[in-house]
Amino acid sequence: MSFTPVPLPPAKAPSSTGLSFSLQFFRSVRKARLTIRAEMQEQLFGKSIIGEKFSAEVGRGSDEGKLRVVLDPEGGLVAQASVKGTAFISMGAWDLLPKDKRPAASCKVVANPSQTEVIVQLPEWCKPSATGGKLASEFGLTRGAKK
Repeated sequence: MSFTPVPLPPAKAPSSTGLSFSLQFFRSVRKARLTIRAEMQEQLFGKSIIGEKFSAEVGRGSDEGKLRVVLDPEGGLVAQASVKGTAFISMGAWDLLPKDKRPAASCKVVANPSQTEVIVQLPEWCKPSATGGKLASEFGLTRGAKK
């Protein structure tokens, strides 16, 4: 009698980073939304950020596709509560984002220089140079289709 090794179980899907970014429409208004899980809030800011005020800056040029979020008592963005201690920050969609709705996608932390600031690498669809198609032609990155 001979034996054959049993195959290993399938690899688990990569775990979430604790940060996600989505593009949504609410009553015909385009909004961007950064969601931060409770454990990631502790890691980045040292506390729960629900109810805290923030300011945000979008990267341009070599920082395209990055978002800088700063804990700022004078900021106009407020972190709101979601399920299980998760917080989200809603902001207006800026010009480099796609014109249509996009589901939440994981983000990576690029830098966390202090417990009041974090720089996040947004999903690839946030970069006009990576989206191809109509959006890239809108920003002059490619030639538009012939009419």
